[in-house]
Amino acid sequence: MRLPLDGILISSLALALCAGLTSAHAQEISAKEHAWGRFQPGAWKVVAVVTETLDENGLVASTSVTETTTTLKEISEDGVTLEVKVAVEVAGKLFEAEPQMVKQGFHGGLLTSGLNVTPLEDSEIVVEDRTIPCKVLQLGFSGPTSKTTTTVYYSAATAPYVLRRDCVTTDAEGENTLSESSINVVTLDMPCKVLAEIKPAALVKSTHKHAKGIITTWAYTSTDVPGGVISHSSKEVDPNGRVVRRSTLRLVGYDLEPDTERVGLLGRKGVFRTRKTTDNTPRLFPR
Repeated sequence: MRLPLDGILISSLALALCAGLTSAHAQEISAKEHAWGRFQPGAWKVVAVVTETLDENGLVASTSVTETTTTLKEISEDGVTLEVKVAVEVAGKLFEAEPQMVKQGFHGGLLTSGLNVTPLEDSEIVVEDRTIPCKVLQLGFSGPTSKTTTTVYYSAATAPYVLRRDCVTTDAEGENTLSESSINVVTLDMPCKVLAEIKPAALVKSTHKHAKGIITTWAYTSTDVPGGVISHSSKEVDPNGRVVRRSTLRLVGYDLEPDTERVGLLGRKGVFRTRKTTDNTPRLFPR
């Protein structure tokens, strides 16, 4: 069974909504500006996502819990390689996927070929009345049935570095819009509880519009945590504005160095022996 990569898709918060950079342009955004690239191989994190699907009366029809362990395996010239392990509990049944290796460009999307990368004129982003100079890249990718254009605004001097991302996907002819996504940093340096510590964090809003509705996500991210995201709340509404799905993400544990006894998810000892873990909080999937 191939399970969705909830942890990696969300905890990047660049969200990998659009295609990644090719190696020829990897240095446009450096490893330091990537949510995983600023750490050393061996860094890891675990997140848990609870998702509820609602019926027509707004009542919870089903609930799933996804626990994702992500480990930084390698940093190369054009991006990072991540190992992702996913376990999902649905209707009382537990499913585990085979570990998967995921390659991301330093801008946060999946590495792919056939991408046109065009530096645009420098611009500015306003966050809390603060004007921040930004470099701008436009990424264009054409597939057999669609075209995707992504515009990335980033500042090497202001964490979380990628401050805005706009993505539009059309049909192959460019006549009909299939989906639109935007990710914007709303607030900087907000105090946020990260397990047993308080850290400065950015509040980020993402909106993804598609044919069946709109997904809105509010997330807190910290450059001190591998992968960035600490927590999030998300809802999906249908074209009539009815909430059909909602989810929350919480950080379960992380460390900046390898843990040799952390061998996997579910029923295995020694997964969380380091100090950066949830204190006295029961695991979603008991050991």
